[in-house]
Amino acid sequence: MDAKSQGAAELLRALQRTAARFSEMGRSLSRDFFPHVRVEIISDLAGPAVRLGVALELPGHDLVFETAVAVGDGAFGVRGELVLDGEEAILVLPPVEIADPVQCAALLDRYADELTTPARWHVQRLVESCATDS
Repeated sequence: MDAKSQGAAELLRALQRTAARFSEMGRSLSRDFFPHVRVEIISDLAGPAVRLGVALELPGHDLVFETAVAVGDGAFGVRGELVLDGEEAILVLPPVEIADPVQCAALLDRYADELTTPARWHVQRLVESCATDS
């Protein structure tokens, strides 16, 4: 297998890891905060970018954790964000363009980590604020 094929395979594995991480995070939060959290997996493989993530529906709030990888002129564009209620960007990871698919895969892994690590804290905070508002 040549270097380009190996790079493409690594990027594909990173996309699969990212999808699995978001899926597991969503299941875990839904289970731990039942019945307050409902999960919808984001897995959009068509269009100008591959979008992977999870949307969480809480009482009175929505949290969307999402990464995207787009293919451009000889480069991959990677972005990530956490958005509250479709309006407030809680975390915006800088959009980066990378020509090397292996480096793109590493960045995608890092972005997935940066988005999933604080998820439990954000959900806990929102669930607690809903309980005190009631």
